[in-house]
Amino acid sequence: MGERRDFTDWFAELLHLKDVPFMGVPNYMFSIEYWLGGISASALAWQVLTGLLLLFYYEPSNAYNSTMSIIHNVPFGSIILSSHLYGAYIMIFAVYMHGLYVMLKGGYKKPRGFQWVLGVLMFVLTLGVAFIGYSLTGDVLATDAVDVGRGLLTALGLQSLIPIVFGNGTELDLFSRLLAWHITIAAAIILLFLLHFYLAEENGLMPRLKDAGYKAPAVINKNNNDLPPWWPRNFIYMVALVFMTWGIIILIPSILALPSVYPSIPILFSPHPGPSPTSPQAAAVPAYPPWFFLFIYKMLDMPFGLKIDEVLSMIVPVIILLIIPALDRNDKLHPLDRPGILALALIGLTWLIELSVWSAIQPGVPVNPSWATLVMLPPLVIIIAGIYVAHRSWVSVRDKALNGGKAESAKSTSWVLSKPAASIIGYVTAILAIIIIALSLALNPISDGPFIGVSWGAALLLLSASIFSYFYTNYI
Repeated sequence: MGERRDFTDWFAELLHLKDVPFMGVPNYMFSIEYWLGGISASALAWQVLTGLLLLFYYEPSNAYNSTMSIIHNVPFGSIILSSHLYGAYIMIFAVYMHGLYVMLKGGYKKPRGFQWVLGVLMFVLTLGVAFIGYSLTGDVLATDAVDVGRGLLTALGLQSLIPIVFGNGTELDLFSRLLAWHITIAAAIILLFLLHFYLAEENGLMPRLKDAGYKAPAVINKNNNDLPPWWPRNFIYMVALVFMTWGIIILIPSILALPSVYPSIPILFSPHPGPSPTSPQAAAVPAYPPWFFLFIYKMLDMPFGLKIDEVLSMIVPVIILLIIPALDRNDKLHPLDRPGILALALIGLTWLIELSVWSAIQPGVPVNPSWATLVMLPPLVIIIAGIYVAHRSWVSVRDKALNGGKAESAKSTSWVLSKPAASIIGYVTAILAIIIIALSLALNPISDGPFIGVSWGAALLLLSASIFSYFYTNYI
């Protein structure tokens, strides 16, 4: 134990980590919902690392063949490429969940209004960079995506932007432009993230709603001497979270790429590109978008005309998200005291799921007005009516619920893992991770890519579990 402290102190002194003005957090914040932004950041870091590696082998002049060459000829290439794809998926999913959590919790209220706006802008840029990255493979789905992109700009009367975004019509210019935009937008996301993180530190973390009395501004004072220091607690927890995120990013596409699994995977979730647009198989592939654009594609099938469909599916939602801090300016934080925002969040989430499933089942099929009404209207009515009833019921018991909750402090009877057991788990998982990594070195880095990916993903998850166990044993 002493040696561990000495190394920790040496490392902290080397990098002056104890002088870093990051904020420590109370114990209850070491829970996954408080770290969804950290998961997004971990996925972003993985995207940067793997993206830089892919740049060494990607050729804009021969997009599809160079992409397939990375899979079949570059050592560990299949792992890097498939995890880069699924890293984007995990990042987008985490951003969705983080935004929904912040919205329901009222985290956009003063003093975090601009912080929320930055988050919305990063979300939009993340979808944009994912669209472009998806198009860089040069497969049939990428060709369809580029055609759709050109059509959307044309429908909005923005034809003049087509050469800027998609080039002059040659394959080299198209993929050179897309690659340049991919890198540029990724750099913009990183810069906005740094500003977002800075504001999060300066504005202070948001405590539990009950600790803030369900009133804004809800801030944990960063100068509170009762808070444990940032180093090394937050750092160790974040390292475990990074390993967990990276393990999932590697493990899922590697499992899907296993020879016994890959033939049955729908192209919508395939870890590898589809067929070449010039191959005979291309004609049998529906024009599927990435899963995170499915709802937009179905909205574009609505019977309002392409221009109106675009505005309703892309521009209106972004504007609504951007102005939420201006729409909801009172100091109430309980979701049922904000029925409008709660309804907006639940309706948006329900429509997103409905339209995504519909698009996966019927990609590109025009929507009949009666079907649009049947799918979109009932959730709207049910959610608004349900929240109205819940809000009225809540108002009648609110004072008692908020002020009398402390009297109902029943003792917890939940099972708690003992510190010795957690320590044993930490050692066992670390040893297993080392064994799995050692065994993976015997595999061929080209032909056995999926098996190596499964090994590395599992090893990272085991290392994550080991670090979480160490954290629990020493800091909770």
